[in-house]
Amino acid sequence: MKSLSREGISSNYYSALIIFSGLTYAAYFVLRFGGLWTENDTAVFTQVTARMLSAHSVLFPGQYSHGFGYPTWLGSLSLLTGLSVPVMNTIVMPFIAMLLFTIAAYIAYRTFLNSDKLAALSVLLIFAIPDVMFTLLRGNHEKLNIVLMLWALVVLFRAFRAVQQGSMRESAVWIGLFYVFVFTNATVNDYFASTFAVAASLTLIGGWILLRLNTPATIQYRRQIVRLGSYVIGSWLLVWWVMLYVFPPAGHDFALAHTALNKIVDLFLTLHTSSNPYSAPASQWAGKLDQILVASFRWVLSVVSIVIWGYALWKMIWRKHTWSFEHLFLLALYGAFGFLVALAIPLDFTGMNAGTNLEVRNFPYYALMASPVLVWGLIPRLDTLKTTWRPWVTTSSAIVLAVFVLIGLFKSTLDPVISNQWMFYTPAERQALSAFNHHSRSETIWTGPDNRLVYADMMWHFRNRGDNTVTGFQFSQADRDLLISPEVIASSLVEQKPVPPYLNQNRIYDNGSAQIYRLRPQTPFEN
Repeated sequence: MKSLSREGISSNYYSALIIFSGLTYAAYFVLRFGGLWTENDTAVFTQVTARMLSAHSVLFPGQYSHGFGYPTWLGSLSLLTGLSVPVMNTIVMPFIAMLLFTIAAYIAYRTFLNSDKLAALSVLLIFAIPDVMFTLLRGNHEKLNIVLMLWALVVLFRAFRAVQQGSMRESAVWIGLFYVFVFTNATVNDYFASTFAVAASLTLIGGWILLRLNTPATIQYRRQIVRLGSYVIGSWLLVWWVMLYVFPPAGHDFALAHTALNKIVDLFLTLHTSSNPYSAPASQWAGKLDQILVASFRWVLSVVSIVIWGYALWKMIWRKHTWSFEHLFLLALYGAFGFLVALAIPLDFTGMNAGTNLEVRNFPYYALMASPVLVWGLIPRLDTLKTTWRPWVTTSSAIVLAVFVLIGLFKSTLDPVISNQWMFYTPAERQALSAFNHHSRSETIWTGPDNRLVYADMMWHFRNRGDNTVTGFQFSQADRDLLISPEVIASSLVEQKPVPPYLNQNRIYDNGSAQIYRLRPQTPFEN
């Protein structure tokens, strides 16, 4: 009884620790710029959700074509709370996302590792991976995709355990929940639901290959691998059902598979890339050292986890070592998601219309598997160290992790300390945009060397814009108005882009911190 009580206390302690850490991270993310932040996906989904509420339907012109789940969820919470969609998406949703993620990740990692301590450390390790944290905190569908994938893995293992115990009724309940999570995931985003199905398929193929090799680690799990095959087939059928019948706009993604195949063939036959998606990030950071620092833990995580994974695979195949089914499944998922990241790199170079950032999109899912692999491979080794060395190694590791988390905070918020491209805007800039949209008709305004204020305008002024256009990047003569603020000038300086000459133009708006200038008329017909 005392042992069970201690286990319960330990579990509650670890779960409270990671939830508190997650909410603290979300608080910093939101409050760093006083809640005034946005980026491409956050602006797009805020606008899509507002239009969905206005249309009273999930099917309307301009709906996000890869799934309706996130706008529906965001819009429902907005209606229930009475908060506007922009406030809900940028201020409230990061806290909800971190709460859902920390609970789901902790339970999933505890299932894989059979340890509360290792599960908590795996989640804490995720906080040092800004690629995952930014994915969770920004206002798009991926927070739901990640949480739904983790819960699908949890209930899948519950089903395997129920079958092993001979409880078919309980197994049917868990499998039903598994399909619910897969279906919901597909309605949120068909690509990431398909990614999970592909990873599960690769896991199944790996298990089948190991069975054919008569590996002792897989022979004892033959029944589970066979059952996994039926679950994978069911997952694919659900994803295709959503794409073809439940949400037909998503069905257009079938054409991407053929396009991607043709582009990959062209890439390897001609050796000419259509684009280089990895050249832009180099100019995003304030200096070379900053670029190295923000990517440092990504490389540490990848290299160390690959070594651990390769060593575990070597022990299993050549040393005939056996692993538990949970560890075996974790290793298989790690290999599957790692393969998808490697596959995404040539796809990015093809310059597909669907986006040249598939490697960036796939990496968070690989990192979610790499974190428990790293913890599983390294932490138990501490017990083998000398007693005098163990505290020093533990303290040093904690300090290093804290430093990586701090660097991750700067990267996930695109802090001006290290980043040349920002995601915040000021109250004065928002007020100036509001005045422009209210008083102008069919006008175009330049707002800076990037899309920072374009996204802010999308967030708040999707109605009654009077056919106005808000632009960024290169200034042209078609931009009759200029929005000038200290932030716009500073952004132009750090990005090394010229500020249009505005001092000799007509100042038509000024709130003290942001001004709007209109180009002087060149003909009698201009105002």
